[in-house]
Amino acid sequence: MGKPGFDKKGNIKLGANMWTFSKLYGNEEHKIDRLGLSVVGTCGKYCEGCKHDCYVRRSYRYGSVIYKHAINTIAMRTNKADLFSRLNAQLTRAKNKPEIVRINQAGEIETAEEFRNWAELARLHNYTQFYVYTKALDIVLPIVRSMWNAGSLPENITILISIWHDYGVDEFIACRHIPNIKAFVYNDGFDYGYYDIKATTKCNAYNGRILNHHITCDKCRKCFSRRPKDKVIFCDSH
Repeated sequence: MGKPGFDKKGNIKLGANMWTFSKLYGNEEHKIDRLGLSVVGTCGKYCEGCKHDCYVRRSYRYGSVIYKHAINTIAMRTNKADLFSRLNAQLTRAKNKPEIVRINQAGEIETAEEFRNWAELARLHNYTQFYVYTKALDIVLPIVRSMWNAGSLPENITILISIWHDYGVDEFIACRHIPNIKAFVYNDGFDYGYYDIKATTKCNAYNGRILNHHITCDKCRKCFSRRPKDKVIFCDSH
């Protein structure tokens, strides 16, 4: 089996100055031919609403993509200590340190231990901005609040609450005072006027489902900035 770890290449949307880490998306079994087994996706109960509209799904026509996501998933589930030691080594040894790390370009946070490890990795590498979109609010937010109250939440990790219609709205409102917390709102015409949440900016990478190749995440930086105008980001369905 191949070695788990970061993807250092970036892509057409993220840009070149970014590393990513990905796991299997969805909550169904994925057949991994190169491993001769099936592995269940990491999104679990959080799949509701977006499973059949997920951008990751389209990338699984490439065997190399699903294989890489699978070995990362297996490593995260079976030996987190070894995996995060590998990730730490990749960052430490890199001649060109990444400006940005996107956690879970595919997949979801599955355990509290997983998120704590990411926060510790961010603390160790404070020259890099770490960020993650998540619907696993029952796992992540209690840890974020506890670390924030204790003064131990690294400044360079950003948690974007994935708001899907009314999902995540109350949780965001309850912790939006924490600078590390932002809202990433799925904009498909749902009326958010009833809720105490308003867009402060928009992800301009998408116009509907059309990707603007001139706007990359490493240039835009809205998702991990601390500017008040970037606190609530609406994004078109893609």
